[in-house]
Amino acid sequence: MDAVGWVAVAGTVAVLAGIGAWWSFHADAADRRPTIDPADAQDDDEDWPPTDAGDVADPGIPRGRTLVRELYALAVDTKTVGAAPVAVAPEEAASAHAAIAAACANLLSRTQFQARHMPRRPYLLPKLMRAINDPDVSLEHIARIVSEDPALSANLLRIANSPFYRIQEKPVESLMRAATLLGLDGLRPVIAAALVQPVMQTGEGPLGRLPGVIWEHTQLASDVAAGMIRGGRGQEDAFAAQMVGLLHGLGAIMVAQVLRDNYALHPHLPPDPRTVARVLDEQTAPMAHRIAVSWELSERIGTALDAQRADGMPADPLGRALRAGRLAAALAMLARQGKFSRDEGLAMLEAWAQHRRIHADFAGMWERLLV
Repeated sequence: MDAVGWVAVAGTVAVLAGIGAWWSFHADAADRRPTIDPADAQDDDEDWPPTDAGDVADPGIPRGRTLVRELYALAVDTKTVGAAPVAVAPEEAASAHAAIAAACANLLSRTQFQARHMPRRPYLLPKLMRAINDPDVSLEHIARIVSEDPALSANLLRIANSPFYRIQEKPVESLMRAATLLGLDGLRPVIAAALVQPVMQTGEGPLGRLPGVIWEHTQLASDVAAGMIRGGRGQEDAFAAQMVGLLHGLGAIMVAQVLRDNYALHPHLPPDPRTVARVLDEQTAPMAHRIAVSWELSERIGTALDAQRADGMPADPLGRALRAGRLAAALAMLARQGKFSRDEGLAMLEAWAQHRRIHADFAGMWERLLV
């Protein structure tokens, strides 16, 4: 299957698509939402040698991109390959993995590839973005926009009634009922998630679990980023933060598909978890930035995405919120997998936030992330 089939963007706006994750993360927490101190705009990034040697010596301060790489590497099943593995010298295997990484980077940067496989912008995106950023918009108006696309409406109700997102025993059978249950403020982040969420096929094989792990991390990181922005900058900026996080995840899904296609050309070579994680780390932000440009989104969204590959901590609020969200989400998912205890994960998150002067009720956030 090519990248279009695996990364096709769902043409749906599922009003309740994210109700479970968003509601559990934000409900009853208006007075505890995290904020970022703009004065810390130039701190060194946690994933590169900091100017303060104390950072390197302190194991209590995690390196965010390193943790995300570890999360991605753990999603690679090294025991499942397309054909019987052939014994090769370590040097030859390393060379083969390096060649695959280079091929992926080359393909992703090619204009022809982007023109053929770039996810198409959902046609209702401009209209919905205008509506949800209008402080006077009504639920009825948003429901009418959604109803312009019958397939979109059907998918909305399907997701709203799925076991993960259902909030009541009785099925939700109308768009207006779904909108009423969530409310206007709840619609904004949920619409962002539904607009960007790709249709993924996890399937079998060594990389079969990877897209699901990527998207779970994406949803958690986006919710954290939106919560950090919401407290001090309003709902419109919170929607932008949600969109930045989800576009970053969509870029990662595209990169993962290219990795899978390239490894499929070498069925006797098991994917190397470190190579997979490194390519995702290096290529996701550029790919996400290209998607934002293709969709004609605002410059600040592109800036925040581009900042994810910089050596330094992002200077812009959206970029910084996403960096923090990605760290928190990775810590939570690794704690669930038993890489460290929940208390240790929270301690690392709080140590990182204190060093970066990011203020929040991290204990409350942590509990929600672990649900």
